[in-house]
Amino acid sequence: MSGRKILLISRHDYRTGWRAGRHFLADAFRDLDASVQFFSVGFSALSMLSDDHRKSLFARANEWQEVDGINCYLWRSPLHPFGRGLGKFENLTNALFRWWIRSGSSALDEAAGGADLIIVESGISAALIGRVRKSAPDAKIIYFVADLLDTIGAHAFIADQLYKDRHAIDRIVVVARAMAPHFRDFGCPVHFIPHGVSKRDFDGIGASPYETPRNIATVGSMLFDASCVTIAASAFPDVQFHLIGTPGIEGNPDNVIEYGRMPFRETLPYLKHADAGIAPYRFRSDAAYLADSSLKLMQYEYLRLPAICPDFAVGDKINRHGYKPGEPDSIARAIQAALGSTFSDEASEVLDWKDVANRLLALDQDQPLINS
Repeated sequence: MSGRKILLISRHDYRTGWRAGRHFLADAFRDLDASVQFFSVGFSALSMLSDDHRKSLFARANEWQEVDGINCYLWRSPLHPFGRGLGKFENLTNALFRWWIRSGSSALDEAAGGADLIIVESGISAALIGRVRKSAPDAKIIYFVADLLDTIGAHAFIADQLYKDRHAIDRIVVVARAMAPHFRDFGCPVHFIPHGVSKRDFDGIGASPYETPRNIATVGSMLFDASCVTIAASAFPDVQFHLIGTPGIEGNPDNVIEYGRMPFRETLPYLKHADAGIAPYRFRSDAAYLADSSLKLMQYEYLRLPAICPDFAVGDKINRHGYKPGEPDSIARAIQAALGSTFSDEASEVLDWKDVANRLLALDQDQPLINS
């Protein structure tokens, strides 16, 4: 493993306080003595008009910076394409994508050319796979699917370009088994490797921040269903609901506290000392993969926390208590069951991110879900 040169390409930036799977994966590769470059894309002056969490890095864009042993680069292009189409102006957006893929970034081309393993994350990064292959004809390229493009509402151009560039991909890795059929026609092996948790980050979690006897917590904004929390708060007025990094809740229920975003480690006391964790995902027909891929549900599992989630995200996990979205009685039953449950260690194994990194490095020995 020592001496491997790994390039991670993502819309996220390693240097922000917002931690997700790709950040932990970068740390894991570094701790396995690899040389790691983390390249962030999809950023321009237009980003300053949005809620992009990389805005504070504007002045440090287009230059390499080493942070915690990771070489970081934020590519600030003159313009960048939007994540979604613009209705009847979609053709204009498509043209912007095509221009952006070809636009100048010697840093990207040189980083790709010097890597022996390139991991491209799902999202806007996927549109660059063909370009990356031209700069790195001998590198192994893995398309790492943390989310399906349709689920995150990505512009249709990205999926079209990804399919055109499919022969540039060596292997596809999905974080949920339900994702695999989406790539049956790509002509390359598709592997299942679930997310992990950074187990060392969970050591030495501080004292309880709670002042009330019963508490339910959640972290994150993906597919957040505010109506579920409103229903739950009304049904359980004696339970305090703690929302970290979620969209706002209308009506300001007295027993709901909204904290906004906070650094990952600061969230852990709220989770560890809660009576249950809730993952209030909004229903989507293609969201069943969350049963395998939900990082927050994995964190609840590792912390031995009963979980409340929609029935489509329960999967085969016995410590998850499912409800039907939008049905108050069903939501109330799931919460009551979670609060009254005893956590079972049966089938509760969670990978460390080092395990994930090692599996990515050994894909040639892994049995794929779909063969080429």
